[in-house]
Amino acid sequence: MLALDIGNLSESQLSREAAGRCARFGTVKHIKILLPASHRSYAIAAVEMSNTIEAEKLRVGLGDSKIGPVVMIRLVPEQDSRPQDAASPDEEPLPDVRRAREPVDILLVEDDPADVRMTREALNAAGLPHRLHVVNDGLEAISFLCRTRQFDAAPRPHVVLVDLNLPKVNGHEVLLEIKSNDDLRDIPVIVLTSSHAQRDIRLSYQAEADWFVTKPTGLDAYADTMKRIEKLIFH
Repeated sequence: MLALDIGNLSESQLSREAAGRCARFGTVKHIKILLPASHRSYAIAAVEMSNTIEAEKLRVGLGDSKIGPVVMIRLVPEQDSRPQDAASPDEEPLPDVRRAREPVDILLVEDDPADVRMTREALNAAGLPHRLHVVNDGLEAISFLCRTRQFDAAPRPHVVLVDLNLPKVNGHEVLLEIKSNDDLRDIPVIVLTSSHAQRDIRLSYQAEADWFVTKPTGLDAYADTMKRIEKLIFH
C-alpha cells in the first residue's frame, strides 16, 4: 500500500510516482492505474515487476495481492501531517472508531462450510469485535443487502466478503449488483476466493472490488488477512 496525494495527481503522475517508490523492490516493467471510483478515496495499481521474486518482495513490502510478476496494490491518499490528536481551535475532535471497538457487521457469502468455519475462527483469532452473518449463495446475499424476503430486518454490513464460485448467482454478479446500486456501493466488498486466475482478478477490480484476496492456508495467515480487512473497514 502506497500513500500518494492521488487527489492532485494525474494518472501518468501517479504511475511515475508509484514506479519510483516501487523501484526499491526491483525492476518495474509496467504500471496500470485504476483510478478511484466515486465511492472510494484510493486508486489501485497493477505493478508488473521483472520477475516473481521481485514481485514477492514488493508484495511483502507493501502487502497486497500477487499475480505472478504482477502485484495489485492500493494507492491511498497521504495523511495529514499533523499529529492525530491535534485539532485546530475551530474543529471538533473526531471520534476514534478504532478505540471504541464497536462490533462490526460482516456479511460472508460462502457455500463451503469448512471455509465458513475457518473465517469465523480467523476473525476470533484476529481479535476483531464483529457480528458475522453468513449466506450460502449469491441470491441470498442480494436479498440480505436489499433487506427482502426473510432478511427484512438484516443490518447494513460494514463489509462484504464474497466467494466467486457460488450457486444461483455467482460472486462477480453479487459484486456488480452491489457496486451498481447507489444505496450499497459504498460498502467495501472483498473478494475472498480460492481462484488465482488473472481473469477473475481483472474482472473483480473492473467491477470495483475493494480488494481481491486468494484464500490463505492456515489459521495464522487467515487471521492476518482479517486484521488487514479491519484496516480497510476503518480506513
